[in-house]
Amino acid sequence: MKSIATALFFILFVATQAQAQIVRLQRVTDTGNSTLNAAIDTALVDVQADINNDLPAGKPKRLMEGMANSQAASAKGLATDYISHFETFTVGAGVGLGADLEKDESIDSELSGAGITAGAQIGLNISALTSNKVLGLDPKRLTAMVNFFKYDMDREVDDNKIGADMLSFGITGSYKWIPGSGNRWWGWDGVRLHTGYQYSKLDLSINTTVNEAVSATLASNDVITGTVTGTPKAEIKTSTHSIPIEISSGVNFLYVLSFYGGLGTDLNMGTAKGSGGTDTTDNTLNCDGGSACTNDNITVRTSANVNENGRVNPLFFRAFAGFQFNVPFVNIYAQANKLFGTEVYSFATGLRLVF
Repeated sequence: MKSIATALFFILFVATQAQAQIVRLQRVTDTGNSTLNAAIDTALVDVQADINNDLPAGKPKRLMEGMANSQAASAKGLATDYISHFETFTVGAGVGLGADLEKDESIDSELSGAGITAGAQIGLNISALTSNKVLGLDPKRLTAMVNFFKYDMDREVDDNKIGADMLSFGITGSYKWIPGSGNRWWGWDGVRLHTGYQYSKLDLSINTTVNEAVSATLASNDVITGTVTGTPKAEIKTSTHSIPIEISSGVNFLYVLSFYGGLGTDLNMGTAKGSGGTDTTDNTLNCDGGSACTNDNITVRTSANVNENGRVNPLFFRAFAGFQFNVPFVNIYAQANKLFGTEVYSFATGLRLVF
């Protein structure tokens, strides 16, 4: 599970880290010459543009909203009994990915946020505990599943130090409201109702390496030279709570294949919070060759500007569809979710042992 989660984390984070790293260069020294100050600021703007390339010019609120929605969506389909065929209990593991594909007009990117949720799961048919009705429900038609995962990671990728703190927990119940017809070889599975609670947290941090040359020649032949270096740190902390309410149905085909789909709504709470840190090491630029050079040691500071908050949408309406591959004692499933009125999508996959 660790290797799968790590690989998927890198896929997601490489896709979004450019949006999160909004590097800012700031002249600290007042040279006492307004012309020289303006020239230095202009040179730093050019270098800053090269570093950030196609990043948002302002505070990345849209990114934070996309991160919150994607993280909440990534938990959908991980630990719910849509069409599993277990009579007593099941154990397994899975991973879910979410992405907000709505284009942010302030950047040259098709991705406005991403999320990942993983988990180890255990499920139980309630008839294994009691033969009596539970809240008026037939225990043979009632199943419950629990999902849990925690993982901390620190890696170096292309001179960047990346950290992740992942935590997810969920508990869901499913009830076969309308029994199906036919059998496992060919038949309708019936109609199931689902609800529960899902919590998902993903804290990302990255120390970006900056190493850019600064060079500018003024009309007075003054020459500004130097190298801006640093490791500004940016963090995005995402935490979401969700209560899903779903209805689903499916069919079984030739025993080994099952297909299902349904509709759901989710009551959500949570935020994504971005914060940027200033590099503790200041840089010194030089100015030589003319009368404007009243200060030869010009201090420049690097920082990351991601100081913004975004809230998850309080209500999701979505459709989902999936398939399951069945062999004796093993189910392998994959499911896609689409949130109506948004460009948020998610995908979940996993393996379960069934008994």
